[in-house]
Amino acid sequence: MNFLSLNIRGIGEDYKIAWVRRLTKKHRTMFLGVQETQLSDENHIDVSGCWYNGEFGFAATASAGRSGGLLSIWDSKLFQVDEVIKERYFLITIGKWSGIHGPFILANIYGPHDPQSKKKLWEDLGRIKATKGGTWVIFGDFNTVRKEGERFNSHFNRSEAFWFNRFIDKECLHEPRMGGGGHRFTYYCQSDFKMSKLDRFLVCNKFLTLFPSVSVTAAQWETSDHCPIILQTAISDFGKPPFRFFNSWMKRDGFEQIIKDSWERFNGYGNPDAYLAAKLRYLKNEIKKCRAKDHPKETEELMKLKHRVYELDIAAKTTRLSEVELEERRIGVQRIAELEKLAVLDLKQKARIRWTIDGDENTRFFHGYVNNKKSKNHIHGLLINGSWSTNVAEIKDEVLSFYQRKFQEKWPCRPKLISSDFRKIDSVT
Repeated sequence: MNFLSLNIRGIGEDYKIAWVRRLTKKHRTMFLGVQETQLSDENHIDVSGCWYNGEFGFAATASAGRSGGLLSIWDSKLFQVDEVIKERYFLITIGKWSGIHGPFILANIYGPHDPQSKKKLWEDLGRIKATKGGTWVIFGDFNTVRKEGERFNSHFNRSEAFWFNRFIDKECLHEPRMGGGGHRFTYYCQSDFKMSKLDRFLVCNKFLTLFPSVSVTAAQWETSDHCPIILQTAISDFGKPPFRFFNSWMKRDGFEQIIKDSWERFNGYGNPDAYLAAKLRYLKNEIKKCRAKDHPKETEELMKLKHRVYELDIAAKTTRLSEVELEERRIGVQRIAELEKLAVLDLKQKARIRWTIDGDENTRFFHGYVNNKKSKNHIHGLLINGSWSTNVAEIKDEVLSFYQRKFQEKWPCRPKLISSDFRKIDSVT
């Protein structure tokens, strides 16, 4: 799933339409959002020229003179639009995205310059989001920044940043980390060398749950003073994740005995350090085998117990449960609590946070925290020799060479002895 956002600063010229087409084709775009078309009649936009194939749908809003104007284009095979909401500063498309349950909502934004109008825009978006449930993606040129470091050589308005951040926090939105050649700024004013990060993607919790490794890349600007930004949900495969020992395993029956048996059963040879490394590796593999068998069993047991307790609860509405059934339900509820408690302990450890309230099982909170952490820690690309690379092999080679240089042993230089030093040594001896 690839989304592209671009402030084009006027889409009437053929060379700009050709640039948009190249971008959509290069990044295999499924949804395109364009800001500042600067056309008062949306019917004059060459929509087909912007898209790389003939299967698309679109919606547009007219500009107010030479200011504003929004255009959204999507792959009609993947996105079926049911409703479009048009205002001067936003263009919202609501529909069904293939493979995603429930409404999928994309809001194309061109923020106003006036501070009061910006505040009203955040309020309007909040009201619409409250009435339109679904998976939200809000993107575009917001014409404001979140912190002082997102501006260079231009004025930072703390009040605007406060209301913008308040809107993001209140609506439970997340901003994926941005990479690429222009990862810090997306707007470049060459006349007086001003730079700002005005363009961005904001996603809701549901989107982050579906795509925890989402990334945003800023491409090189060409015919506009804004960088195109691309949101991607594809996950780069860097191989198997490293082994992690979860503390909850020690609370499972028989797990401690498995460790003891595996430790005593190992036979090896070699130097003490190599022997210990081989023994730990053997123990790790035995634990992985054990968890590979036990984890599916626990998941199946939990599903069966929940289903059985549900059946008993339904039956209790019409008939009186026997003592055997009541005892079965009591044991089932207790076992469900034990299994879910272990699952929450794993989520806590994955999130690497300390939860001070004992017994708190806010699983949704921990899932969101872990997914957000995955998104921030995942390597989406690296700047290698001045160019942004997303190739897995190139990234691995660059990381390896970096740490090889970092940990290369440096021998201390032998001090030079001069004649006076020899005289000192002779006098001492």
